Amino acid sequence: MNRICSFFMNDLLFLCSLLIALISCFFGEFSLESVDFKVIICLFGLMLLVANIEKLGILNYIAIKLIDISSNSRVLIRNITLLSLFSSMLLTNDVAILSLMPIYLTITKKIPNMHNKITGAVLLIIAANLGSSFFPFGNPQNLFLFSYYSLTTIEFFRLSFILLFISIIFLIVSFMGLEKKLLINQEETLPPLDKRKIIYLILISLIVLAGVFDVLAYYIAIPIAVFFLFIYDSSSLKKVDYRILATFLFFFIAVGNFAQLEVVSVILKKQFTTNSTTFVGSIVLSQVISNVPAAILIAPFTNQVQALFWGVNVGGLGTIIASLANLIGFRIYKQYYPSQSKQFLLKFSILNLIFLIAFLVIFCFIL
Repeated sequence: MNRICSFFMNDLLFLCSLLIALISCFFGEFSLESVDFKVIICLFGLMLLVANIEKLGILNYIAIKLIDISSNSRVLIRNITLLSLFSSMLLTNDVAILSLMPIYLTITKKIPNMHNKITGAVLLIIAANLGSSFFPFGNPQNLFLFSYYSLTTIEFFRLSFILLFISIIFLIVSFMGLEKKLLINQEETLPPLDKRKIIYLILISLIVLAGVFDVLAYYIAIPIAVFFLFIYDSSSLKKVDYRILATFLFFFIAVGNFAQLEVVSVILKKQFTTNSTTFVGSIVLSQVISNVPAAILIAPFTNQVQALFWGVNVGGLGTIIASLANLIGFRIYKQYYPSQSKQFLLKFSILNLIFLIAFLVIFCFIL
């Protein structure tokens, strides 16, 4: 019983999605048509691919190289934050944080009196959330929106490039307020990389991307990629976060059931009729239930694709539960600095609020 309780309490979003799905069954009739299987299957393929890329150590190799060229604490935070921004585009925000946060925090323990270490950790998380919005496969909500609205590649990148451009400007400005502290050279041995394995994973990545971008049918491309990944390393199947996949399934079921209620449909359609209300509404909802379920919940009731895309991606900023990546980053920081959890949450809230307000002001002129 303790193990069962621990299983559910360690992932409250999974528990909530399960309860909501069960409750929704009393209000609507379950139908498989409400489940977007392309999103779930593509997400599974991407997560399996990422697990293998992470195991190969490519990200760790790049991180150590960047740290070697960091002359002071500001440069170090800038390098690790920008690495988080760009790596999250391909490896998702969760994996970027899981890979880079331990590296960053290990380094901070070697640097006495580094006053910016919490700020650096928070910026790393913010950058991962923002960078992952550039590609459809960078985060789950974008993969869902890309599939649900049948966006073309050009349409998607038109939206994501604007968000990425503004994100880079905001991050560069934030670096200017960081303190400079000289770093002592650390003797870090670069991990060896197997070039043949890198080429192999690149080829499989192309197959997965072909399925995501509809170059090949996803139900053909993803199973082929999964087969070759299984041959490459069958143990990587254990590293896939199946609870995230189940969470998506539960939310699809819940949204499908609740959508059958006329009163819910009418209320949501009225709330998300314009660009501004959809943008602000999706941000507000993301703060409460996180941006992934917010995207799934709102999408069936609005055709404001641009506002919803920007809203749920910007909505990952703000509260600690606005994005799953935020919780992951907080858990890792707490493991390294247990006594600083309150300071982290305070700094996290302040910086995220500043970024969120800045985005709101900018997009008020763009929408």
